[in-house]
Amino acid sequence: MAAQIELSSILIPLFLFTLLATATPGPNNTLLTLSGSRFGYRQTLPFLFGIRAGITGLFILMGSGIGGILAQNPHWYFYLKLLGAAYLIYLAVKMAFSRSHKQQSGAANLIGFRQGALLQFINPKSMMMVLSCITAFSLPGDLYLLSVIQACLIFNLVGLMSNSAWTLFGSLISRFLATELARQRFNRFLAILTLIAVALLFI
Repeated sequence: MAAQIELSSILIPLFLFTLLATATPGPNNTLLTLSGSRFGYRQTLPFLFGIRAGITGLFILMGSGIGGILAQNPHWYFYLKLLGAAYLIYLAVKMAFSRSHKQQSGAANLIGFRQGALLQFINPKSMMMVLSCITAFSLPGDLYLLSVIQACLIFNLVGLMSNSAWTLFGSLISRFLATELARQRFNRFLAILTLIAVALLFI
């Protein structure tokens, strides 16, 4: 009973933290919006579920002690952040100077489950949010494992809703991207959002 009370006492702040972490613009939501605008909601679902699987993997790694190692060796985390930032900048440039809509419509350009999951392990925002979540909302002693599981479940549940909203937004806005110029401007807007998100990681 005492354990349930302790776990439930952090639910509201955990929910608010998760909402802020998953609903704000970032690499995941930007790519989901782009994929939704190009391929539609249903075809983007494997990518969306891959993101949630990757986040779960980060919770397992961070919760099992990797997070503590990174906290004790901040230069390691900095190098990982640089690697992830470089890849995200590459994606932003590719997004901004992408080819025509017809050329992009092939299945080869559709991000799938595997890519979505692996992306989280070099996504600085994902790593930072998961590490912060575990640090802030894990309980000591016997409740540690339960509190990490609770944080992972809430993070994924709220994240699933947030990611779905961004994907639906991309799918709905696609009807307004009837011309090549409109699509190019939309792609560059998303690329700028990605670059801003990367810059904020180093502030």
